This record gives sequence, structure tokens and C-alpha cells, in this order.
Amino acid sequence: MKTQAQLKAKLKQVEDFESRWGECTESRAMRKYCTDAKYRERVHQFNKASVNTIKHYMRYGNTI
Repeated sequence: MKTQAQLKAKLKQVEDFESRWGECTESRAMRKYCTDAKYRERVHQFNKASVNTIKHYMRYGNTI
């Protein structure tokens, strides 16, 4: 879990990036990650499910 200070620092990086290069898909996603707790929760759930799926495939000798 990220701390509030880490989220604020990342948000500052996003703002600096966008002021220099403009908004893009990745910067919008990172801004939402930093500002929306529900979005962060869904990202963590998705990542956990992805890891569990890969572990399942690796356990049975399947390769992706």
C-alpha cells in the first residue's frame, strides 16, 4: 500500500510530465490511481488475480 506522501510525490511527477508533454493515457491512469482509493483497490485486485492465474498455469506446466 502506498503512503499519502508517496501518492502526493507521484501526483507531482504526473503534473510535471503533463505540463511538459501533455496528457496521455498513462498519465490519466496514474492521476486516477493517486486520487481515487476505489480505483487503487480495483488495480490491486486485478494484479492479484493476474498473478494467481499465472501461478496456476505454471503449476501445471503450461506456458503462456
